[in-house]
Amino acid sequence: MIQALEAVDRRLEAALMGVAMQAAGVPSDTFLSLWRDNLTNFHRTSADPKEQAEAFRSERRKVCAYAKSMAFQGTGYGIFTTACEIELTETLLKQFEP
Repeated sequence: MIQALEAVDRRLEAALMGVAMQAAGVPSDTFLSLWRDNLTNFHRTSADPKEQAEAFRSERRKVCAYAKSMAFQGTGYGIFTTACEIELTETLLKQFEP
């Protein structure tokens, strides 16, 4: 499962790089400024794709750990949280599809 998580994380980084390139390619300086401002000021993250991916992974871990604690059943913490992280990332990646 760790290999699957690492693979989905590589896809995420590539997708975020694509979004950054797409934003940079928009002919309007206003759009790029708004995009950056939204990320840095409102969401308190970065316009840098690598930093975005790391911030997402950090929050994803927290959400999945919280979800497991809410279930409060069974064992398999690592399996549950890793599967949760993969699913959350897949959900985000679907947003990048045309």
